[in-house]
Amino acid sequence: MEHLLYKNLKKLEISGIRKFTNMLVDYPNAINLTIGQPDFPTPTHIKEKAKWAIDQNYTSYTPNAGIIELRDAISKFYENQYGLTYQPQDEIVVTHGASGALNIALRTILEEGCEVILSAPAYPGYTPLIQLCGAIPVLVDTKSTDFVLTAELIEQHLSEKTRCVLLPSPCNPVGTIIEDAELQKIAALLKEKEIFIISDEIYSELIYEKKHKSIASYDGMQHKTIVINGVSKSHSMTGWRIGYTLAPSYITKEMTKLNN
Repeated sequence: MEHLLYKNLKKLEISGIRKFTNMLVDYPNAINLTIGQPDFPTPTHIKEKAKWAIDQNYTSYTPNAGIIELRDAISKFYENQYGLTYQPQDEIVVTHGASGALNIALRTILEEGCEVILSAPAYPGYTPLIQLCGAIPVLVDTKSTDFVLTAELIEQHLSEKTRCVLLPSPCNPVGTIIEDAELQKIAALLKEKEIFIISDEIYSELIYEKKHKSIASYDGMQHKTIVINGVSKSHSMTGWRIGYTLAPSYITKEMTKLNN
């Protein structure tokens, strides 16, 4: 019966990061630089509140988009931190980690044969999700630009099949940040094109000496951008699996259908 399994899935392999991490089980004293695990525990007040919630029996199903109190907190956080306004009622979805957010975002906007532009080296979780949608990852070598995906590089790889540009900033795995001047150029390039942007901002709170800026904050970009974020890196809650999307309501409405 193996031949009946989903062919796109059978073509994929387990992430190299996970393969290497699994090897470290036998080396407890090794310093693990494979997965993005912060070097501090989940803060005590969060753990205490979680225990309180369990004791109060907050353990049942939630709405597809997540409880409204959490969506409201996410909305206020993004407005206070980054000056971006998203309505908690219809522009925010709480997901199974940032990977779950990426999954529903890509499945909402991609179709068989369309292309997604992304920088290389790339987080290894991106390409399998793109390929599972039947789409084509277009990996852009960024060595010549100090590992920054620039507007010029994006323009060189645009085609009639381009459906999305995936922007990780800060970038996993190389740690680079797309500066304001470059983000302005990218926004100017893509503003009038029917191309979505997925902005992976999961490391936004781990920036030092600078302030994170989202591509969605530039003129004409919020209506075509899906922001991905979560609490795994900012609050060291990797095992809690809490991520979220921020996107205009016409996209969020469709993503919510997938977020069961």
